[in-house]
Amino acid sequence: MSKESKEKKSESKVMLKPALIWAGITIGVIALFVAMLGGGVYAYTRMYENKIYPGVKVLNIRLDGLTKDEARQKIQQATDNALEKGLFFNLDGKEVALQASSNNDLPDLVLYDIDSAINDAYNTGRSSGVNKVVYEILRARIRPINVNVKIQIDEVRILSSLEAQYHDELPDPIDATFKININEQGTPEVWVIPDEDGSKLNMEGVYNKLRQQAEIVTFQPITLHVEKVFANRRANQLQPLIDKVQEVLKRPQIVFTYDDKEYPIKPADLAGWLVASNEDDTVTIDHDLFASSIHMLAKDIEVESKSGSMEVKDGEIVSFTAGTMGKSINTEKTLEAVLNSWPPSSTFPLVVEEEHGQITGDALEEFGIKELLGVGRSNFRGSPYNRTQNIKKAVNDHVNGTLLAPGETFSMLQSLGEIDGAHGWLPELVIKGNKTLPEYGGGLCQIGTTMFRGAVDTGLPVTERRNHSYRVSYYEPAGTDATIYDPAPDFKFVNDTEKYIYINAYIVGTEITFEFWGTDDGRQVEYTSPVIYNITAPPPTKLVETTDLAPGKKKCTESAHSGADAYFESSVIYADGRTREETFHSHYRPWQAVCLIGVESLSDESAKAAE
Repeated sequence: MSKESKEKKSESKVMLKPALIWAGITIGVIALFVAMLGGGVYAYTRMYENKIYPGVKVLNIRLDGLTKDEARQKIQQATDNALEKGLFFNLDGKEVALQASSNNDLPDLVLYDIDSAINDAYNTGRSSGVNKVVYEILRARIRPINVNVKIQIDEVRILSSLEAQYHDELPDPIDATFKININEQGTPEVWVIPDEDGSKLNMEGVYNKLRQQAEIVTFQPITLHVEKVFANRRANQLQPLIDKVQEVLKRPQIVFTYDDKEYPIKPADLAGWLVASNEDDTVTIDHDLFASSIHMLAKDIEVESKSGSMEVKDGEIVSFTAGTMGKSINTEKTLEAVLNSWPPSSTFPLVVEEEHGQITGDALEEFGIKELLGVGRSNFRGSPYNRTQNIKKAVNDHVNGTLLAPGETFSMLQSLGEIDGAHGWLPELVIKGNKTLPEYGGGLCQIGTTMFRGAVDTGLPVTERRNHSYRVSYYEPAGTDATIYDPAPDFKFVNDTEKYIYINAYIVGTEITFEFWGTDDGRQVEYTSPVIYNITAPPPTKLVETTDLAPGKKKCTESAHSGADAYFESSVIYADGRTREETFHSHYRPWQAVCLIGVESLSDESAKAAE
């Protein structure tokens, strides 16, 4: 045989091998298909009873033959390992690592809905109809199926954290403004303070890249870019309006009235409201600046409405205090009158509107509020001052007196309203990089946790609940907590009774109690104590250098916690015989203690991280 013939023969053998392999696979698959149709489906499903079929993946991790619990632990371990390292970003050579998790009642920056994915993985190959079952099983055998995982990325917190880390590289734009001085003779002097351009992060494509990394559970540095941000108002726009500003300031003094009381506006206050109109070359009053001033000026007028409250003794309602009327100033309508009629008018009534609290009359019986249905409790012993005040505000001003109509979904975040300093919430300091920054509303997860326990005890369907990433002493026993953070995650449940539900909330000492009152519809509620397992020790203490403390002074902001898994089971039997069963799973990562240590100057490594 010639050399050429030998080479062709050798080449044909090489080409034949893949063909033979695929032929073998095809024959095997056909044989398996035939065997299944011939009764092998039963044997195969028995082999993987309560287990995930081979060829099924979540986050590209194969789960062949694992139970739901085993699969959940495997996926959780993979996400834990990835998130513990942090999220990495790079701007002009300055790399920062954002801590993906926090022990300050904050959820992870990247949240995986692992339970839903595991359920979908387990149900793959368990569809109705033997043909579909066979198809899904064979498809997974030939080409593994990667089950989609719902991933939630907290874009707002990621952006704010990056802006804090790159603060020096991201100056805010400054609009040109009028500088107004009223001299001793009462004559207004007006000039213009120039505008300045700023910079901001261009986040286009960043969150998509982060999501792609989350889907393969591997986080690598993402390059950031900066774009210029122009001031909204330029000096050359305001300069021609100086004469008009002076004309406005010479108008008759504005005086607001309410209930025979006058609220005159000082020239200096009026000067602070004046801005250039965005619509034409005129001078107008800024709505936000006006509203802020009016609320401060007439704060004696506004009264917050209160929902009805009741006194309970020995499980019986002994008295009920009707809800009170509230008052608030409608600044938009008030300002509208000024813009339309000043001058010739200079005196304007403040537009005050009434707000009704829930259950403003003694109508408990009408709403069906007559029996105690369930109770939720938690204890915030050891909480610092700001956390304690936030908890008291939430219980007394937002939860107590809540009335839920039949079929209504309760949202914890909706009940609490806007969580910021302007609405009376107090901040707690959290570590971002090597800086301590305020987060408003610390302690509100205590409210979410108490509400979760009350909803379960009452037997109401929980439609949204997420446990904390770490065990927190305030929320023990593990597995019975619910974290909330605006805008997500939320805690929600549904009033699936046919009557109203009223929540009587109060604090005794450091114990919170939420009582759910309504009409007993005959449902029976049972739930187990949480089972806590897979306990893991916390990592060593993390020290973060800071120049905010005296050299050598140490301040620990977060304590160490062991990791664990937990679950408890709930069962509701309705009067008509229907049953609803649910298992609430919780996974907690181990958490290291984090302490700030004061230094005269940051080390090279810390300085680089702070840049």
